[in-house]
Amino acid sequence: TMVQWRYGIGLYVPFFTAGIIAGRNDWMKSVEEMETWCVWMLRTIAVGFWVLIFCTVGGWLSFIPNFNVFITANYLIPPAYAVPMTLALIQFFHQYFNG
Repeated sequence: TMVQWRYGIGLYVPFFTAGIIAGRNDWMKSVEEMETWCVWMLRTIAVGFWVLIFCTVGGWLSFIPNFNVFITANYLIPPAYAVPMTLALIQFFHQYFNG
């Protein structure tokens, strides 16, 4: 069972639908044929979000008075993190694990 299924619907259903549409329209070819600078930019964005999540959970970004970073990050991180991470993973598996 999935805890808080409404969040899963908000993330998994749109990505599943987008994946079906991308597969039918051959959009995946552009992901497979990405230039090196674009691939490394996606990886850098993904690692940057990891650092942001780590710092937010650790409470290290609470130096701004009257600004709750944890609540703001909770709203901004999931959608902005999911897209570059998904593209980076697709490209990574295509480059290194595609026979």
